[in-house]
Amino acid sequence: MTKKIDKISIKFKPDFYGQFENFQNKIWNVIAEYVDNAWQSYYSNKKQITEVDKNYQFTVSIRIDKNNDLIEINDNAAGIDEVNIVRVLEVANTHSDVTGLNEFGMGLKTASNWLSKSWELSTSALGEGVERTVIFDLNEVKKNKLEELPVQSKSVDSNSHYTKIRLHQLTKNAPNTHNQIEKIKKHLSSIYRKFIRSNEMILLLNDEQLTYFEPEILCAPFYNDPNGKEIFWKKNIDFSIGKYSAKGFIAILNTMSTSEYNGLSLFRRGRVIEGSYDEKYRPKSLCGQTGSPRYKRIFGELELDGFSVSFNKGSFQEQEDLEALIEAIQFEISAKSFDLYTQAEKYIKPKTIETNKVVAKGIVDTLKKSIKQENLKDKVTESLREIENKIIDTKNQQIVEKSTVIESHEDHFEIDNEKYKLKLEFINDGLLSELYRMAIEEDELFTKKIRYKINLAHPFFQRYEQFKRQDDYMPIIALIRALVLAELRAPSQGTKNAGNVRLNFNHFIRNI
Repeated sequence: MTKKIDKISIKFKPDFYGQFENFQNKIWNVIAEYVDNAWQSYYSNKKQITEVDKNYQFTVSIRIDKNNDLIEINDNAAGIDEVNIVRVLEVANTHSDVTGLNEFGMGLKTASNWLSKSWELSTSALGEGVERTVIFDLNEVKKNKLEELPVQSKSVDSNSHYTKIRLHQLTKNAPNTHNQIEKIKKHLSSIYRKFIRSNEMILLLNDEQLTYFEPEILCAPFYNDPNGKEIFWKKNIDFSIGKYSAKGFIAILNTMSTSEYNGLSLFRRGRVIEGSYDEKYRPKSLCGQTGSPRYKRIFGELELDGFSVSFNKGSFQEQEDLEALIEAIQFEISAKSFDLYTQAEKYIKPKTIETNKVVAKGIVDTLKKSIKQENLKDKVTESLREIENKIIDTKNQQIVEKSTVIESHEDHFEIDNEKYKLKLEFINDGLLSELYRMAIEEDELFTKKIRYKINLAHPFFQRYEQFKRQDDYMPIIALIRALVLAELRAPSQGTKNAGNVRLNFNHFIRNI
């Protein structure tokens, strides 16, 4: 017989509920708490639900209506039964089952008060034939120092099973822009991708069914054998250290990424804990330095066991042990028989003619626009006058001699049994009209010592918006290094006054 419940305890100091909205959290992690509760209710009662409804499809629907100051979360799982409805609002009363997604038993309480100041819960548990509704109003709770809330009950079909949550008087934490809502969609589809893939869950946000985009895996020969057999670059992982284990895969992206797709997603009990959407887990031991080819290519999914998670299920607790596990996996993917680690770092994907056609068209379109805006003939004439002006060269030399080196790097190498030292020095001087300058110096240990300075304050770097991060600079740095080496080698090939190329380059790159 179903027990009649008139009141539910909310045992806690009422004033503390007002502090919930100040907890540090992320909106997608908070909304995920409702989905976790619904999933666990469905998963624990799947057999009973499908016996009642042979065509059943587990569904969670979230609606964020910023215009009407309302968030709704509905699910058709098994509902909250008479045992758990008593527990559900007590902050100190956690869930008896710690093996599921709602192990802490805190999600609904903290999430609802984080997002709103007034909310109501209506639920009908499968087989009980009763709908129970509880209304939580923060102002009423604080004003009257309530420690219990009344429960409204009504009879429904015994086969009814659902939970409906309405959040009103939304706090500052609630999403209120289109971009925020779109980001929530991407995080939720990423967090619950396994359940979405298996079609075991339909997850809706503002009536849109969420899907997960599956990145394409590289299929190509090993980097040092371009004409060799194509390899599908995915490595299945099944690895254990002590009480910890990881199962899943590490792979190489077919197309490089720097935000959404590169990096790892770490799962526990089927849902992502770390690494949803654009917040992937990217350990240096596996993914390398930020911006490196390996960083942009390696991705994967690992289901972890043995680790505990944070209260908001946004991270794993034993970070040092996690890093040790990842380092061990790095050796797994570096085996000579399937060296995914090196392939990710050194493979260069050949550009197709279709890709280059698009690139070429884009460049031509840009050049047409720029020529309309600038008088190319005047720019060339101005550059030629500067090249012939010896005073400018002398002034640049004086500026370079007084400039402060802000960072430097050295390379040592041999050519034809001659030792070379190539020293790059970065300077930052807006008065210097040259992009780079080089000089050959004497050195006891080297046949030649070449020092070249690159001016990061040069108008060339200011002109183009893409120069924002260190890897944006790498192509032009590589080009300048090649010009320095070309000038170094040209005299031995019979070229006279090779430095004129640098002189001309510096003035043309500044003005054109």
